[in-house]
Amino acid sequence: MAEDVSAPGGFVREVGATLAEFERGLRLAVLDGVSAPSPGCLRVASGGVTLDIDLTELPERRLGQFRLPVLAARYRFVAGDAPDRAALLAHLDRAMQRGGG
Repeated sequence: MAEDVSAPGGFVREVGATLAEFERGLRLAVLDGVSAPSPGCLRVASGGVTLDIDLTELPERRLGQFRLPVLAARYRFVAGDAPDRAALLAHLDRAMQRGGG
């Protein structure tokens, strides 16, 4: 199910990453388009679209000795039309995809 890029309150995703890993991936995905207006908040500005992402650390997930960091990422678009928002989100998803299997 695709998220509603026009939802006023945005949408939330759980992400298997640390705050630093998420920010690094975002900055690689959008060169010179990422800022941090406040702690735990990243802003992406690209092609007339502005996206705020609020990050909250959740308890890590464990499977035996394996530990996975988890973030709650609230995505909230504050500028741009729906097609451009969807295109930016698709770009971020492709650029920040990790692993495989």
